[in-house]
Amino acid sequence: MPDKSYVQALQDLQDRLSSHSLEALAHMLTHRTTVSQATLNIQDEQMRAMVKHTLIAGQMVALLTLMKEMGVLDESHYDEFRAYLMHSLM
Repeated sequence: MPDKSYVQALQDLQDRLSSHSLEALAHMLTHRTTVSQATLNIQDEQMRAMVKHTLIAGQMVALLTLMKEMGVLDESHYDEFRAYLMHSLM
């Protein structure tokens, strides 16, 4: 198996988790769970910060998707915002 770069490994992980993440994010949004509440029991500060950052970016993408579906954002704006958020995770 060839070695993967950090970015490739992160992208692979992101792809594998995306469907589960979308379900979890939808659950968080519909039950009004904050990221702080969801990460309260993570003891490692660096891990908690990374998870918080990822969850917030994911929630923002979910909200952008809803805005696109409602016609508030067009495809190009959605793509631009989503790319920015995904870049912020790396």
